[in-house]
This record gives sequence, C-alpha cells and structure tokens, in this order.
Amino acid sequence: MPTAILTTVIPVFGMIVLGYGFARINVIDAGAVRGLSLFVFNAALPAFLFQSTATMDMADVAPWSMWFAFFGGAAITFFLTWIVARKIEGLNQSGSAVMCTAAIYGNLGLLGVPLALQHFGDSVGVPLALILSVHAPLMWTLATVHREMARNASNLNWRALGWELTKSLGTNAIVLALIFGGLYRALGLSLPPIPMKMLQMLTDSSVPTSLIALGASLAAYSLRGSWGGMFLLIAMKMVVMPLAVFVLAHYVFPLPPLYAKIAVLFAAMPAGANAFLFAQRYDEAVPAVSGAVALGTGLAAITASVLLYLADAGVI
Repeated sequence: MPTAILTTVIPVFGMIVLGYGFARINVIDAGAVRGLSLFVFNAALPAFLFQSTATMDMADVAPWSMWFAFFGGAAITFFLTWIVARKIEGLNQSGSAVMCTAAIYGNLGLLGVPLALQHFGDSVGVPLALILSVHAPLMWTLATVHREMARNASNLNWRALGWELTKSLGTNAIVLALIFGGLYRALGLSLPPIPMKMLQMLTDSSVPTSLIALGASLAAYSLRGSWGGMFLLIAMKMVVMPLAVFVLAHYVFPLPPLYAKIAVLFAAMPAGANAFLFAQRYDEAVPAVSGAVALGTGLAAITASVLLYLADAGVI
C-alpha cells in the first residue's frame, strides 16, 4: 500500500481508536461526545465550508451532475434495500423503512470529511460543499416520509413535512455557511487578518475533533442483535451505493475527476450516528443499525484504503 495512503488512513483511524479509548476509560463522557459533535457540525465544519465557498473557483462546478450522481446512487441503493429488507424476519413495513435509511445515510461529517481533507487537501472544498449542503436535511426528510408512508400513507401531512424540510435547511449551520460564503464571494468581500486567522483556527480543528467524537461515540454501539440485517446494511452502504455512484458519476452524469472521487468516497462511508438516531427514535431495527455503525466504521479502515488507492491510480 502506498505511503501516501497509509499516512492518511492510519492517523485517521488511530484518532478514532483514541477517541474510543477515551470513552471506555471515562476520560470523555456522553455529554462531552455530544458537545464535540455539536462543535464539529455547528462551528468547525461550517467554518471550513464558508472559507472554501468564499474563495472557490466556480468555473468547473457542476452541482446538478454531482447531485444526480450521488443522490441517484443513494436512490438505487434505497430501492434495492427496500426489496431485500422486506424478507428479513421480524421487520415490519416501517422497520424496513428504517433499514433503507441506514443503507444510504452515511457518516460524512465525522469520517468522510476528515478522510477527504487528509488525503486530497483543501481542494476538495467545492465537491464537499455540494454534497453536504443538502445531504442531512434531504436524507432525514426522505426517511421520515418513507416511514410514515409505510405506516399510513393516507394520514401523511405533506405541508408539515415541507415545512420541516424548509426549517431544517434554514437552521442548518452547514447550509447557512455555504449561503453566506457564496454571498461573501459574490460581493467580493475579504476578511481582515484577525478574523481570517480565527476562521482558519476553527477550520484546522475540524479533523481532530471529528475523529475523537466519532471514536468516543462508538462506545455506545453494540454488535449484538440482528446479524443478517447488520450485514445487509454494511453491504448496501459500503459496496452497492459506491458502485452505483461510480457508474453514474462516470457514465451517466460525468463529473470532473476530483468530484467523482469524492462522490464515490462519500458513498462508501459506513452508516453514521444520524441513521442510528432515526432507528432509535422509532425503536425499529435498532440492533441491525447499531451493529452496522460499529462494524462498518471498523471495516472502513480497509475499504477507505482500497478506495483511496484506486482513486490515486485513476480508476475512480
């Protein structure tokens, strides 16, 4: 394995192991894990995305192609998971909806972004921004709609769901950072040295805090429970979805090389905390999702190494 990949993957997953160890020996408790996660999603990551959007070159940006390739791959995976999940013993219709959500709702913020930044550098700001700008609100809304339709489609309140999506977008720190970064760039503004330095410090903190938070959060997950459901989710999320996105990004909605690499890398990220929270919220398929988060994150050390190798070789 090339040294460049080892120097990306080993430190990233080493920090995750460190965070897990801190949680196991109570150096970090559940409140600290939540605080770190909130800091990443509401401060550090938005700072990076604001900085990237405010300074990026828009000439080569292809937002629609990026969205169709990435979320089209998610849609294919969602449908295939829905077909297979209905055959799993003990899952009702709404439980299958939770499984579908976990099969496409990857851990981008705490794992995908650190891997991309460590390996490709700050040049990935634009493709990261394009996916992250709609990823969480869209996935959560889709999950909610699917589950409610599975339970009782006739009572589904489309107006309330539309308002929920609008509110999610309007209060999402990542979305707001992208909007203000775009406005900042359009107006030709520039930050004074001191605020710029503070922004850079926030940006620099995003990778280590993300990884420690992810590692510490893994202490709460369990591998006990539905092994069939767990392996189904891992296969769909970490094999089927990246393959679907690869085909779409190269042959249906052709993307620039860096965009295609980020789309496939993000598609291959294991299920994350939001997928688990969704399962826990409705108390359905919790063991399968919990196991997919824990085991999938461990397996990502191998799959991410392979993907980065293929990306550097020009295959992806």
